[in-house]
Amino acid sequence: MAVPGTINRLKRVPIKQRDPDERKKDFDMYIFPYTREEVMAESDRCLACGLCVPGCPARVNIPGYVRAMADGDVEKGINIIFKDLPLPQICGTVCTHRCEDACVFHNRGDAVAIRHIKRYIAENSDYTKDVKVNKKPDTGKRVAAIGAGPASLTLGYYLALNGVHVDIYEKHKVAGGMMTIGIPRYRLSMEILNKEIDFIKSLGVDIKYGVEVGKDISFEELMEKYDAVFIGVGNHRPRTTGTAGSEKTDRVMHAIDFLRRVALGEKVDVGEKVIIIGGGFTAMDAARTSLRLGAKKASIFYRRRFEDRPSAGTSNAEEEYEETAAEGVEFVWTVTPFEYVVENGKLKGMKYWKNEMVEQEGGGRAKPVPIKDQEYFVEADTIIEATGQTIEFSFLPDHIKEKLEMDWNNIKVDANGMTSIEGVFAGGDAVNPTKDIISAVADGKKAAKGIIKYLNLQ
Repeated sequence: MAVPGTINRLKRVPIKQRDPDERKKDFDMYIFPYTREEVMAESDRCLACGLCVPGCPARVNIPGYVRAMADGDVEKGINIIFKDLPLPQICGTVCTHRCEDACVFHNRGDAVAIRHIKRYIAENSDYTKDVKVNKKPDTGKRVAAIGAGPASLTLGYYLALNGVHVDIYEKHKVAGGMMTIGIPRYRLSMEILNKEIDFIKSLGVDIKYGVEVGKDISFEELMEKYDAVFIGVGNHRPRTTGTAGSEKTDRVMHAIDFLRRVALGEKVDVGEKVIIIGGGFTAMDAARTSLRLGAKKASIFYRRRFEDRPSAGTSNAEEEYEETAAEGVEFVWTVTPFEYVVENGKLKGMKYWKNEMVEQEGGGRAKPVPIKDQEYFVEADTIIEATGQTIEFSFLPDHIKEKLEMDWNNIKVDANGMTSIEGVFAGGDAVNPTKDIISAVADGKKAAKGIIKYLNLQ
């Protein structure tokens, strides 16, 4: 523990990053982990007040593991974390860290670097040796999970500890869901992903790769073969703008498809000038990835103002923006594209209008209204639409979809994570509007408890 009086509780121990001009040339991770001395000093800032815990969807005992790290006890820290979170290094690397926004120091100093403390503990732990696993005997019960993302992996971990065998059906050849095929490798390496996925598999969770539910095996068959079914599918269906000209060229693509192709090792030629439509985290990932693929200029065009972008004001959004801007990505605010200019199948650029932001009666978000009396044009070799995505429910037969109670495009679940169909549970992107990793973890843990209750295994 740091010597009393030697630390400034209001000021965070700096987090080092690679030089922006260098890091944008490759896909190596760009944030350096804390050293042991740094992480202990940062952990010692924590007052153990617990204000951060309600900010964490998984309700991890943050003060517990942070204070353990202040004492230099990595093994104690990792076991505290694993009680509620079986993906600590992943979350320690890319979590949205809403817990830090709830930190007592957030508004009058620097929030404790909770995410980076978690990363250090996980990175310096050998799960097979350090994590105290108390696995119950086999109950003979079997559960099927659809999609090998964070919700299903978490579900598999907790059910495996309770003697329930879990088969996860994953249509891709890799596990991890959006963590693997949506988050670029400069933010989250395969080494980290494999470490945590392999540990969960080592407990007996079986991932069936390249098996698409609804095509290779029916949903009804899963319901017949297993004692319960969990829907843990991700947000893989793109929402496109339908802008005129997009159908005339293959140089207009959605960010989800683009990031997946890159993550799976495909060589994608983006040319020198790339435009990204959208203003959220996916738009920034697409822009930064474009630079790493050789683009000389990447520009983000967003229909609203800087202060209106998704999650604006949170520490995570501000960090993402600062890191993206530091790499030279250009931001153009309050614009509406109305035509992608294509000549003989070749993309030339984009026509757009500037927007006026009109305040709404009764408050709420200002509405972007195009000013159409003047048109603008910008050259582009590739246009990437980061305009949102939704759940693909085509794997469900119609008679099942009719019985499944929905809230907009999200599946409704009860306090146990069960849907309106008995024995069918759900979590992650299909349920949770926040659609982030830590919320999926919370959903997977809740559903695991619900399934244990449903199967009378308590």
